[in-house]
Amino acid sequence: MRVLVFNCGSSSLKFELIEVDGGARGHSHLRGLVENIGTQAQYTYWRDGSIAARGEVAQHSHQAAARHVLDWMRSLRGDYLDALGAVVHRIVHGGAAIAQPTLVDDAVLDAIEKASIFAPLHNPPALATIRAVSGMLPGVPEVVMADTAFHHSLPPRAWTYAIPKELASRHGIRRFGFHGIGHSYMMERYAELAGKPASELDLITLQLGAGCSITAIAKGRSVDTSMGLTPLEGLMMATRCGDIDPAIPGVLAAREGLSPAAVEHILNTRSGLLGVSGISLDLREVQAAAVRGDQNAALAIELFCYRVRKYIGAYLAVLGRADAIVFGAGIGEHSDLARQRICEGLDNFGIAIDSEANRAGSGRESRISAADSKVEIWVIPLDEELHMARAAAKLLGAPKGG
Repeated sequence: MRVLVFNCGSSSLKFELIEVDGGARGHSHLRGLVENIGTQAQYTYWRDGSIAARGEVAQHSHQAAARHVLDWMRSLRGDYLDALGAVVHRIVHGGAAIAQPTLVDDAVLDAIEKASIFAPLHNPPALATIRAVSGMLPGVPEVVMADTAFHHSLPPRAWTYAIPKELASRHGIRRFGFHGIGHSYMMERYAELAGKPASELDLITLQLGAGCSITAIAKGRSVDTSMGLTPLEGLMMATRCGDIDPAIPGVLAAREGLSPAAVEHILNTRSGLLGVSGISLDLREVQAAAVRGDQNAALAIELFCYRVRKYIGAYLAVLGRADAIVFGAGIGEHSDLARQRICEGLDNFGIAIDSEANRAGSGRESRISAADSKVEIWVIPLDEELHMARAAAKLLGAPKGG
């Protein structure tokens, strides 16, 4: 089956056309990215691994960007759209309704709309893209996958906040968790590598990029995760604060004369690595500053790694044991420094990293744990698009591949 995958950011649109067959990895025909949607957008499109189109175009909405993508695909020889079996869309927040890959209908669109209150920058663009595709590709099945869906298996003790129950129920306040597509991909790929069904595995998966989260997986099911009602909770991130004392927003609002929305903006966009270092949200730039002797940069790296290590310890307690710790996403895949620092001091838990393998393992799928480590440590580069294409094909009855 040929599946078109759309992944909407707040001002960007990624896509990939994947052939899902008996191969373990699938074949990517076309892929691309439209950036800076809302102004003069830049687009770059690839065909069979080579740049096929690049330029600028006035795109003031995700709907217009999706139409541009589909028009480009139609202009190519190869009948790419004629052979299309499905379109699948990533949804950041599916609320309580979308718990698995689901065919788009009016009820699904309504659920995404209602969940937009918790993801106002991401859900509306995804809805616009779905509607554009529906208009241009009538009759092609559309599927949605929510980043929150993988975490619907959380037990009440993990998703309940200790606030008055009537308030939580009235406003739908609970831990939803995010990055579920990435965490489930890491789980399924590790299961393939280990030659075991996911239902037999206990894992700790780490998605460390601009946004960061960690998940405890027991027998193939998410049982705890660091992000909560929104993606702000949990680990320290590029610009997000992660866990803080809940009184801090009130203190900042009162003493700085700020509205709650302004404080939330600071915690989302001016905190994390950027806020502590005062230099950059990019770990590579923070690391370079630390090498030059900048103490704030050094503290930012130490704090980032320390918080991840604390969560690993907590999730070992949740699981009781772990088969593996899996690193994915930008920092997780490419920063051997972060992986080394995160795993330091965990030897007594049977977690030992091989420094040489760790240095060689950046950017590629590899085991980086020491030979005597009781818990395996892996780098598994994310391929969320392949994961989504497989899920859509499986939902529609086609073989999902390896």
